[in-house]
Amino acid sequence: MRQIALIVEDDPGTRKVLSATLATAGIESIVAVDGKNMWKMLETGPDIIILDLNLPDADGLVLLRELRQRSEIPVLIHSVRSDEIERIIGIEIGADDFLPKPCNMRELLARVRSLLRRSQAPKRTPLKMHRLAFGDWVLDTATRELVSRDGATAPIGVSGYALLATFLDHPFEPLSREHLSRALKREYVPYDRIIDVHVSQIRRLLGKQADGSSFIKTLRSQGYVFVAAVEPA
Repeated sequence: MRQIALIVEDDPGTRKVLSATLATAGIESIVAVDGKNMWKMLETGPDIIILDLNLPDADGLVLLRELRQRSEIPVLIHSVRSDEIERIIGIEIGADDFLPKPCNMRELLARVRSLLRRSQAPKRTPLKMHRLAFGDWVLDTATRELVSRDGATAPIGVSGYALLATFLDHPFEPLSREHLSRALKREYVPYDRIIDVHVSQIRRLLGKQADGSSFIKTLRSQGYVFVAAVEPA
């Protein structure tokens, strides 16, 4: 299946290296040198975006926030702005992954392929339970949508969906950060806060249960546990 990556990057050398790296995996590249061109190239329907934060006409985090209001396309941030605060902000706004510049191109390719696999995973067959209800929410694993009881669809994102689906498959079962990292098909690195940030996002999105407690409880030195009943919708 033809896969296309939109590289939003103003440095021609970096664009060339990224395009060549993706080509080794059969992934085609289209490029945008700034935010204005990014919006134009999105109309061609790319499968993933590799986004630099330092662009000549816009801040990448602002672009990401606007993008998440209209699209769930996977986004990998690739930027020199790689301190922990930038990483956390990027993930909280809606990025699916974050790699600093410079980075190992083999790792970047692995992250891109992982995001593509998760976003384009085949739907479950109708014979399997695919509508999971909990609290005031329903997660449809066939359409990969999170829907409230009033029918509104919530923007869960690629990584958020993968983590929430994992929690719903293991309610009341402690899950380590390493286990959750595998759900995102990424290598577990101790003290990496990416999992924690994604879990915080899910918590904010779901809100509180009827008794005022969170759906996801933190277990000190262990990980997390989903503490709500899950049943077929």
